[in-house]
Amino acid sequence: MSPPVRSRGSTGRLVAALLGLGLALAATAALATPATAAPASAAPAAARSDTAPPKSPGLAPSDTASDAPTSTPTPTPAPPQLDPLPKSLVTTLPLAVSGTADPGEVIDVSGGSSTNADSRCTATTGDDGRFRCAVQRLPDGPGVPVRAESRTTGLADSGRVDVLSPPTITSADGGATGGGIRGTAYPGATVTVTAETGDSCSFPADSAGNWGCVISRLRDGNHSITATQVAPFSSTRSGASRSITVVVDTVAPGAPTLTSPAPGTSATAGQSIAFGGAGEPGASVTVYASTSRGTSVACTAAVTGTAWSCAAGLPQGDYLVSALQRDSAGNVSAGSNAVAISVEAVAAAPPATTKPSPSKTPVPAQPAPPTAAPSSPSAPAHAETKGWTDTPFSVASAPVVTAASMPGWLRSVGLAVALLLLLVLPARLLVAALSRPREPRDGRVAIFGRNRARSELGEADALLGSAHAASAGSQPVWLAPVVGVTAAALVTLSTSVQDAAAYLRLLGAVALAVIGVNAIWVLAARGMTRHLGLPLARAIVRPGLLVVVAATALGSRFIGLEPALLFGLVLGAVLPEAADRIERGRTAAVQLCAVAAFGVLAWLTVGVLPAPSGDASAFVRELANSIALIAIGSTAVALLPFGGLAGRAVLRWSRPLWLAMALVVYTVLFALLLPVASLVQTGGGVAVVVVGALVFAALSVSVWLWERYVEPLR
Repeated sequence: MSPPVRSRGSTGRLVAALLGLGLALAATAALATPATAAPASAAPAAARSDTAPPKSPGLAPSDTASDAPTSTPTPTPAPPQLDPLPKSLVTTLPLAVSGTADPGEVIDVSGGSSTNADSRCTATTGDDGRFRCAVQRLPDGPGVPVRAESRTTGLADSGRVDVLSPPTITSADGGATGGGIRGTAYPGATVTVTAETGDSCSFPADSAGNWGCVISRLRDGNHSITATQVAPFSSTRSGASRSITVVVDTVAPGAPTLTSPAPGTSATAGQSIAFGGAGEPGASVTVYASTSRGTSVACTAAVTGTAWSCAAGLPQGDYLVSALQRDSAGNVSAGSNAVAISVEAVAAAPPATTKPSPSKTPVPAQPAPPTAAPSSPSAPAHAETKGWTDTPFSVASAPVVTAASMPGWLRSVGLAVALLLLLVLPARLLVAALSRPREPRDGRVAIFGRNRARSELGEADALLGSAHAASAGSQPVWLAPVVGVTAAALVTLSTSVQDAAAYLRLLGAVALAVIGVNAIWVLAARGMTRHLGLPLARAIVRPGLLVVVAATALGSRFIGLEPALLFGLVLGAVLPEAADRIERGRTAAVQLCAVAAFGVLAWLTVGVLPAPSGDASAFVRELANSIALIAIGSTAVALLPFGGLAGRAVLRWSRPLWLAMALVVYTVLFALLLPVASLVQTGGGVAVVVVGALVFAALSVSVWLWERYVEPLR
């Protein structure tokens, strides 16, 4: 039987049907994928639907579920978004923070790492999807974090800002001050304090944020003060701090009075001694007790009304008691009247029981008590001779070498090193640069001796006396005593002495000290030249050195330095022209060491002398102090390595020896001058000295570099 014959076009319809079936299956598979991810309960729900269309015979049961309605998925919550934070330095608070979030979200905003309430704020997002709140406080610093967090979802957004708030003034509002202002700021920031007059001062805050400065030109009275700061991480200045009012008081109070104890009072060691007197209301009084071993604080008291009182026990010894007071602004008065008292040792009990023994009952033992009577009038003698013994040269401090005094000695070493590095060595470079020989230009004559022959200058001028100076025989006989008395008078002017009799006594002590120091200077040179086999050095009067004597004495008086820096060498030692550089250097070193040793020996003697109780003891003490001050001060000046000073000869012979001598001499000098610390207490004077020394060192080194390396190439 032959196969049936298909009609035309049946094959095409079959292919079309198969293609349609394939497309339907593909569409069904695509729709079936999300259906399988739906919950299992979706299929029964679709099966129970009354509106489901009739099933086609060729579709799988799962295909019918694609026509059923599906549930809408819950939208993922979006995190809050902060608006851009300020890029410039934030100097004012509160900081306004805003952003976007889902409506109704509660957003917690925090600044920095603090949990304080004023470092946080909370806002509820409005229907417009925005939130805003203000952080009242932020920590100072660069890159302070600011965070916005959703309270519901925990999602957050953050940013960073640089913050610098105004510094804080901790000085009391309405309090008295001498011009000093204190406070806190960002560590390392430069704080500027400004008064309503426009006067200001600046000072960097330390690592803990503390700062303080003094507005020096403020007049006494009430002033309004504010402060600003500039931190290391930004060049922008902070806002001004809260204004405070201070009462400037730069007038020192008057000296307090010391009315108790009475002059000549005698007490027992350990017994409480009552001190009292009158002072300025509100001031604080400190009582000092001075002996030959130094000065100590006996007690302190506040002035109530106009009276003050305190009590203290003292060890055995003879004391000069005085007081000074400090007002609420920090101004310190002059010292009060001095009162001489004595503290006796406690009598031992056994000797008291052995005195009434039978062997001591005879009558000759009875006159013994009258011998003690003169001791009672000797105590009032202290008070009667107060004006006679009251000079700075009679109460200067003695050297102390104990463990407790080591910080003071270390400070003296540090000051000696600073003096060498900032003043002495730069001055040496400056002198060397200015005296460097050069060819004069354009036929002009050079100044400062540069056009003189080297042989004309010579080496002998390095010993406070030149080889070509006039001989001793060509000088008038009266010149030496006149110059000596003038030097003694100038040295005496270094301090203030109120009593005329005390002034004459001090003048005599200083004159003997000047004679002794100059004698040691000349005798050391003569002895050294004899040791070297050279003709003996000749002594010569140097009247020109009176300028140095006056400069040191009057300079110490002007700046209030007590003890004073004194110079008293007015004699020179002329060495023979045959002496070479080494012989001159050795002679100069011996001279300097001899005078320095003479001064140190006198300084040590001060420590064993009793407190002055009359004219004789006061004169001896003033003589020892005068020798110590003049000898050590003269050695320090003569050791300078330039001009016609002995230090130049030592430096040309041996630089290590000069450096060692300078370190020792200047350490002893500062140890001698610093017990009173009169310059350190002024505060501002220290800053001026330090700045001046730095400027001098920089200029001296610059001139030397120019003359050494630049000028020869021109």
